[in-house]
Amino acid sequence: MTTAQVAALGNVTLRIWADQAEKPLMKSVIPAFEKKYPNVAVDIAYKSFDDLIATVVNAASGTNPPDLFEGNIGYAVDGALVKAKLVRPLDDVAAAYNWISGTGASTLAPARWNGDGTAFGTGNLYGMSPVSEVQGIYYNKASLKSLGLAPPASLADLEKDLPAVKEAGQQAIMLGNSDQYAATHIFSDLAVTDQNPAAIRDWIEGKPGTTFSVAANVRAAGTMADWAKKGYFGSGYDGLSNEDAITRFAKGSGAFFIGGSWNGATLDPARFGFGALTTGGAGATASPWHISTATKITPAAVAFLAALHTPQTGQEILNTGRLPVVTDGVRGANSLQNQTLDALKHTIAAGTQIGYYDWTATDMLSVMGGKLQEVMAGRTSGAAFAQAIQATWQKARRAQ
Repeated sequence: MTTAQVAALGNVTLRIWADQAEKPLMKSVIPAFEKKYPNVAVDIAYKSFDDLIATVVNAASGTNPPDLFEGNIGYAVDGALVKAKLVRPLDDVAAAYNWISGTGASTLAPARWNGDGTAFGTGNLYGMSPVSEVQGIYYNKASLKSLGLAPPASLADLEKDLPAVKEAGQQAIMLGNSDQYAATHIFSDLAVTDQNPAAIRDWIEGKPGTTFSVAANVRAAGTMADWAKKGYFGSGYDGLSNEDAITRFAKGSGAFFIGGSWNGATLDPARFGFGALTTGGAGATASPWHISTATKITPAAVAFLAALHTPQTGQEILNTGRLPVVTDGVRGANSLQNQTLDALKHTIAAGTQIGYYDWTATDMLSVMGGKLQEVMAGRTSGAAFAQAIQATWQKARRAQ
């Protein structure tokens, strides 16, 4: 979108709804945008993630919707937006700005939908996220050094290290699972090491004929049950939040923390490192940005999206504690940032940006989190867990 096209709008206000996590990034993006487009004033409203996903569909369908807003991958939000024709297709924008062949092109798939919002992964492009995420394993450098252990480069390495850590009287893996989602991230890291990541992605995207009830998922659940039985997670993890767990890990409790790149912002790079358990490390694209079909200032909204998808903004995303989709020329300020950024690049290249299981159904997180708690407590088997998840997936497909 050219400066002249935006200028032709006259003096306008670009109204935006965004997750409050965007606030640090917007401190640099908005002033630069308003300087480039002096006729556009940006009015941004920040919402908590829970508030955003609970209200954005209604806001988009209201009488005065925001021009530009963040959604959330999956059927409950993005699917509803597409089905109700509340968001503008962005295929022309992607082609004009070379998103479809440039760096990060493979991260666009979760924002592609069929026309009726019942299947994603292919079809027209309805959103774009400048932020990506990668899962892997954080490790305490001093803890490993004291035991003569090298940072694990694979699941096999980790499974050799865990008993050595426990035998030394240390907690092997710090886990806080009261919110239930932390264990699902550990499960996905285990599951992707043992099967074709494309098969997981197909299931998450709702491809007909796919199933969760496969041997690799049963084995991953069995590994989590085994680790829990052996005490590698310590005790009381179901009563500890993920936030409290990362705080404890940052203070030196636990040799390992299996989680996502969003957990690294509070860790001291001199004391902690990061690696992947797979060729790339499981990952996903963050919440996409959408342009309202009701906006009267499309050129300004397009220009703002374009400003988010640049190497300069990519550097700002990294500087403010997250990972960018556009990684050209982006450099970390410390070893931990560079390790995480390298894992992301390998993830994208390896095709292990599989997404998150809870994208498949509105109740999948609560079902999967609860069933994993039962697996880890020894109250249900890996096979029964897999069957319950598949049943929830099938119920969601029938409801579409």
